Amino acid sequence: MVTVYHVFSAGHVSCVFRSAGYDGENMSTIDSNSIAEIKSRLSLVDIISRYVELRPVGDRWSAPCPFHEETKPSFTVSPDKGFYYCFGCQASGDLIEFYKNINGLDFAEAVRQLAKEAGVHIAVQDEKKSRLEKSKVSTAQEINSLAGSFFLNVLWSDQGKKARQYLDSRKISTEMVREFRLGWSPDGWQNLTDFLNKKGFSSQDGVLSGVLSQNQKGRVYDRFRSRLIFPIISLSGMVVAFGGRVLDDGEPKYLNSSESPVYKKGDHLYGLFQARKKITQTKKVYLTEGYLDVIALHQFGFANSCGVLGTALTASQVKRLSGLCREVVLLFDGDRAGRNAALRSAEMILGAGLGCKVLTFPQGDDAHSLLTQSGEKAFEDLLQKASAGLDFCLKTISTEKSPKEVMNWVGNFLSGLGDLSLKTFYIPKVASVLGLTEVELRKSIKEKDQALQSHGDMGNQDIKGPDQRDREILTFAVCFPEFRSDLEQKNLELILSTSWAKKFWNKIKEKSQDAEDFNFDPNEWDFYFKSKLEESSLRSSKATVFIEIENLISQISSTMTKQNLKQALIRAQKNNDQHEVKRILGLLQNVF
Repeated sequence: MVTVYHVFSAGHVSCVFRSAGYDGENMSTIDSNSIAEIKSRLSLVDIISRYVELRPVGDRWSAPCPFHEETKPSFTVSPDKGFYYCFGCQASGDLIEFYKNINGLDFAEAVRQLAKEAGVHIAVQDEKKSRLEKSKVSTAQEINSLAGSFFLNVLWSDQGKKARQYLDSRKISTEMVREFRLGWSPDGWQNLTDFLNKKGFSSQDGVLSGVLSQNQKGRVYDRFRSRLIFPIISLSGMVVAFGGRVLDDGEPKYLNSSESPVYKKGDHLYGLFQARKKITQTKKVYLTEGYLDVIALHQFGFANSCGVLGTALTASQVKRLSGLCREVVLLFDGDRAGRNAALRSAEMILGAGLGCKVLTFPQGDDAHSLLTQSGEKAFEDLLQKASAGLDFCLKTISTEKSPKEVMNWVGNFLSGLGDLSLKTFYIPKVASVLGLTEVELRKSIKEKDQALQSHGDMGNQDIKGPDQRDREILTFAVCFPEFRSDLEQKNLELILSTSWAKKFWNKIKEKSQDAEDFNFDPNEWDFYFKSKLEESSLRSSKATVFIEIENLISQISSTMTKQNLKQALIRAQKNNDQHEVKRILGLLQNVF
C-alpha cells in the first residue's frame, strides 16, 4: 500500500511516497528538479486550455471553473506565478495539481503522464536531499521573478530613460517592450543585492539563483549593471534567467545569468513562451540568433519566432521544438560564422525528423535591420528564396570542403540517423545531389558504420540496437501489410530480438489491411499508429527496404546455422561419431 502526500509551497509541489515497511530514513521522493523541468517545458495555459476556453484579462486568464458548475468566469490562471485559483469553489494549485484533479489521477500518475509529454526523465532522490533541492528551486523561482519586476520598474523610471531612448532608436514598439518584459539594470554594484536583501533573501540566495555574482574574495555584487535586460521565460511563464546587453562599448557585449536550479544553458529558447501559441497553430517556427531579431519578428507579424540565446543550437532545444512544430526555418547571418552555425543547426534539425529551411541574410543585414528598414514585404520576398535544409547543407560543404570532407560529412550525417525511415528518405536525395547511385552511397554508409564499430564508438548503441532495429522492421511491416506474408515465409521472427517485438509480430503477421481485429494493448496501439505516420516517407523506397530486411534475415539465419553446426560438431567429436563429424563438416563447407 502506497500513500501519497502532497505538499504545497509557493506554487510548487513535491510528492512523498511512503511505503509500508519503510522508515523515514529510507523514504524517497520525486526529484524536485524533475518537477521543475516538467513545469518549464509545459505551459499551464496550454494545458488548461484543453479543458476550458480561457480568455485573457490583463496578465491573467479567466474562464468558468471546470471543477464546479457555473456560468461566470470565476476561474483565473496566472501563468507568471504558475498557479490557478477559483473564487467560487476555491480550487487552486499548479500545473500538476490541475492535471491530476481534472483527470482523476493520483499525483504520481499525473507526474508520469506529464513527464512523458514533456520528455522529462523522472528522477527519485532521498527525501532530505529533496527538501533542500525543492527549497533551492522555489527560492530561485521567486528571486528571478522579483528581479524581473525590479528591472522592469527601473526601465520605466527616470533611471531607464537611456534604455528607452535606445529601444526607440531601434524602432522597438512599447507593446513589444511590455510583451517581452524588458528591463534595465541600473549602474552600481549593490542595487539588486540590496533589493533582494530587503525582500528577505540572502546574498548567497541571489548568487545561487544566477542574478548576483561573487568574486574570489567572497564579495557579492550585482551581476547585471547598466544593461538592457531581456528576461528568459520558461513555457510555464516564469522568469528563469536574464540576458543583459550593454549600450556602449563595454565588454562583454552580452551577459547571461549563470546556471541555477531553474536555468540550464542550452535548454531554453528566447521568446518561445510568447511564440508557442502561434507555433502550435502554424506548426512552423522561425529560429534566429539575437534578442532584438526575435522581438522585431514578433513586432512585424512573425509571432512564431524564437532565438537560440547566443549559444550553438542544442539537442535539448531541438527536442523542445519538435514537440511544437513540423518545420524550422533558420534565419542566420550570411557571413562564414553564420553559415557554419546554420550548417550545424540544419544537420541537427534534419536528424530529428523535422522539416528545415535556411535563410542567410545579405552581408550586414539581420532580421531586425531588414524588417525595421525595409518592412515585412522585403522579408517575405527573401523568405521565398530560402533553401531546403538538406540542399543548403550539401551546397555549403561542397563549396567549402574537400571531396573527402564532403563524404565524411555525408557518412556521419546518414550514419547518425537512428530512424530507418529517415535514412530511406534522405539517401536518394543525397545521392542525387552528389551524383552518386544509391548503391554507392549505401556502400559508403556501411563502411562508415563498420569503421565506427571497429573503434568501439558504437558501444552505447549496442545496448539499444536490438530494440531500435525491431521497431524499424515492425514499422515497415505495419505500413506495408502486403509484405507480411513474404516476411513470415522468410521467418522474420528469427531476427526479432525483443519479446515485445515477437509478440507484436505474431499479432499482425496473418492480418492483411484492417487493424480493427488486432488484439493490441495500449502500448501496442500507440506503436501501431506512430508507425502508420511513417508510411508516406517509406512508400517510394519500400522495395529497397524490403530487400534490406530480406538480406538481414539471410545473414542472421546463416550465422545461426553456422553456430548450430559448430555446436553439433563438438558434440559429435565428444561422442567419437566419425560419420556424423564427416556429415557436419560437409554442411559447414556449404555455408562458409
